[in-house]
Amino acid sequence: MKATFKVREVESGKVTTWSMEDVLEEINRDRSAGWEDYDHTDWREGWYEWVEGEFYTLVSVEGEV
Repeated sequence: MKATFKVREVESGKVTTWSMEDVLEEINRDRSAGWEDYDHTDWREGWYEWVEGEFYTLVSVEGEV
């Protein structure tokens, strides 16, 4: 079973379901030329460094990551 992520938008409070691809797209979006993309092995580090609390909040992770 693939992982699904329940994500809450900070501004609106709306909760949506994301795939791993969605999570990685948000983490790796709009970065500088020297940026090295996060992947499925280090996505948590990237999420908490670049996304959590600023734009979205991770509500839950279901399934195998």
